[in-house]
Amino acid sequence: MLCPKCGGENSEDSVFCKKCGAKMSSEEEIQKSGLSRENLNKKIKSIFNSKNNRVKIYSTLVVILCLLGGVIYFNNPIVKFKNDIENNNYVEATHIYNTRISGNIDKENSIKSYLKNEVDNTYKSFVNEKIDFEEAENILETIKSTGLVPDDVNGAIDKSAALNNSRTSFSKADGFLKNKDYLNAIKEYKKVIPNDKNYNEAKNQIEKNQIKYKEQVLKTADKYASEKDYDKAVSLMNEATSIMPNDSDFIAKLSVYAQQIQNEQLVIVDSAKIAIQSSEWKALYPDMLQAIIRNKSDKTIKTMKVGFLGFDSNGYPVKIKMNMDFSGGDYEFVGDAEDVNIVAGGTFGNGVGWELDESHGISRVLACVRDVVFYDGTTWENPYYEYWIGQFKEKPLI
Repeated sequence: MLCPKCGGENSEDSVFCKKCGAKMSSEEEIQKSGLSRENLNKKIKSIFNSKNNRVKIYSTLVVILCLLGGVIYFNNPIVKFKNDIENNNYVEATHIYNTRISGNIDKENSIKSYLKNEVDNTYKSFVNEKIDFEEAENILETIKSTGLVPDDVNGAIDKSAALNNSRTSFSKADGFLKNKDYLNAIKEYKKVIPNDKNYNEAKNQIEKNQIKYKEQVLKTADKYASEKDYDKAVSLMNEATSIMPNDSDFIAKLSVYAQQIQNEQLVIVDSAKIAIQSSEWKALYPDMLQAIIRNKSDKTIKTMKVGFLGFDSNGYPVKIKMNMDFSGGDYEFVGDAEDVNIVAGGTFGNGVGWELDESHGISRVLACVRDVVFYDGTTWENPYYEYWIGQFKEKPLI
């Protein structure tokens, strides 16, 4: 017997429906209502046979399946990790990795492979100018913060920064060139790196503008020399030789101007050497850097600074390490000398000096006065010192 309310199947003698609890109708009542088993089956079939009803049912099933698939997909830890990386949320990405991915080798490998691809694609996009440096840097720094692919991401960060600096230098160079500032234009063009698309153009610009720069420098240097301002002439030529180190005209001019400055020094070094205080008790009586200084000015020197360069027995430069110096030393040592009281025309230096480390390894020294303070309060900075350093520091003696 079918329930007149829900259509559920019941035994013939049922008074109430075992499914919905409704009172069962007699067969006669059922016949009157037209809700026979046959009619009910036909009614159900008619519902499914209706095109509109089928569309509604199938659409509902599709929506349910999509929702279930979406929930499963977005609850996938790998998917959540990738979404957080793409949104620059490295904190949440790291948390997901540590709690839901770490320990699963397959998932770990999948994540590392994804991050390496992201690093590679980000760098390529920056190289191809699809994204700017700021965007590339943000992506790479997010990946770096996970600590999962340090070698790959650090390499990409370094390469991206180098390329960005190169592009910036090329742009600056173009600006300097427009203002006919050939020196700074060449300096910036020289900073352009080989994997920058501007590299060949930068090389062409350097070659083309070095000629203009040379003409400009020689003209300015001759002007300084004619005014006997050899200090400025030497500074200019020092800079020029750093830009074009093999230019014979620059080298010749620099030598001439430097000789003029050397001849006009107010305070000079007559001699310099390693003074040996004891052959046996060097720990107590260390060897010393010693320079004999002569005052060519008409004033009395109160204090001064003297620069030293050291060389081994073969004439190669060595670092100068002083007594009680734990830094490892440097190729240039500048010694302070106070209350030296060198009168006009007088000398200073015999029996005094700056104590060296016991194992200094120096056989020969060069010295040059860097600057002095006179008793009247005036000062003198040696214009020859810059040239002297450029000529001899960290270079073998010929």
